Amino acid sequence: MKIMPAALTLALFASAFASSAHADERLADPFDRADASFSRYPLNLPSTPQAIGRLTNGDSCDDDGLACEWEDPDGVVHIFAGDILAIKIVDAKALGARDIAALGIGPARTRSAVLAKVRAFLPEIPVDCLEPGKAGQGNGIASCEGSFANGGWFKLLFGPDSRLMSARIDAFQID
Repeated sequence: MKIMPAALTLALFASAFASSAHADERLADPFDRADASFSRYPLNLPSTPQAIGRLTNGDSCDDDGLACEWEDPDGVVHIFAGDILAIKIVDAKALGARDIAALGIGPARTRSAVLAKVRAFLPEIPVDCLEPGKAGQGNGIASCEGSFANGGWFKLLFGPDSRLMSARIDAFQID
């Protein structure tokens, strides 16, 4: 066994630290942190839908992919705009009592507990809420959302019982 010279050892240590620091910088960006909390498939980049999981809404997709929903093994639905991953959605009811990794929600389901978790996870992003009747999401449904500097945003929907229905993150506006 050879002993490495101190300069080589220091260079290897610095290289390992730099890789770790780069990963921390990436997650320091609130959009990247929020995106990664939903799934490992990055928003706003080309991807192969079949690599994510199963098609959940039919047997085939239209040409631009907007009608296609691909669910990963953790229950996160992924929607594409062409070949670009544009939207991720978590259906809280479908997950039951399982923790929700998205936005750091964890086991929280009541509106106050979910908002506390999301605000702790994304302290730099203001979260604004609209009450039922003003949210435009349906009878008795409230919504809370936040926007990112890159044009992306997230939205939380709460039912008439003030329990989380869904969490969603969008990379950009789809018209």
